[in-house]
Amino acid sequence: MKRMVVLVISCLFFFCLFRAMTAIMTLLCCLVMAGAYAVSRIDQRYLLASKYPLIGLCLLLSPALVIYPAFRSSQVVAGAALFLAFYGIAFFLVTTDEKGRSALKEVMGLSLLYWASSLNLFLTGHPEVMLPLSVATLLFLFIINRIAAMAFIAAYGSAGLIFLALRGSPVLGALVALQENERSVLLACAFCLLLITFAAFVRRPDFTTVLGFFGLLYVSVDLLMSVGFRLKALLLTQPALALLIIGPLMGMAMKGGKERR
Repeated sequence: MKRMVVLVISCLFFFCLFRAMTAIMTLLCCLVMAGAYAVSRIDQRYLLASKYPLIGLCLLLSPALVIYPAFRSSQVVAGAALFLAFYGIAFFLVTTDEKGRSALKEVMGLSLLYWASSLNLFLTGHPEVMLPLSVATLLFLFIINRIAAMAFIAAYGSAGLIFLALRGSPVLGALVALQENERSVLLACAFCLLLITFAAFVRRPDFTTVLGFFGLLYVSVDLLMSVGFRLKALLLTQPALALLIIGPLMGMAMKGGKERR
């Protein structure tokens, strides 16, 4: 029943997100929903096992982009940078309670991953993604009571915003042509999914529920920045690229709270 509710809300969300639906975009959305359902069926142990490969690839991508500038213009590399940046940080955050990790190690690891992700997105032409990701990270750290790490992320986010402003990079996006009903439905769907994952997070905070909650928190922040404050974000400006993030998150929303650790 829960999977069906999430599927219906997700389909409505995609319908509003892709305002000009073509045959190719319809097929792509169907593939994403099929992938999300597949993610919901995977044992969380296998999902958790992908943490270190994702973080390692995110860190390795930075020197590769510096050494080989030709990679920066590739859309495949840009998609990979986006995927690795989001899920690298997300996997690190949702496993902050690992044994043997001190507060200093936590801050150092998060800082290294944050700057590597920022560099990757900057070099591939999507630095604006770090703004909603930074805000979502701050909110999540506040919820799990990691105040020391919050101070560092706030400082890094502010420094990045100042850097983009000094370079003349556009921070404000163009006014998104959304009708009032589309705007309302889009925000309502995002917050319904956020509430579903938050309820699962409160009831049983296992790996998948926490990851799903953080992801939908990012989606909500991204939409609020785009719709409410006209800041340049990802979902409404490049929805096709955003599917790399949204698709697995829908699977987490379907899955969360059903498995024990």
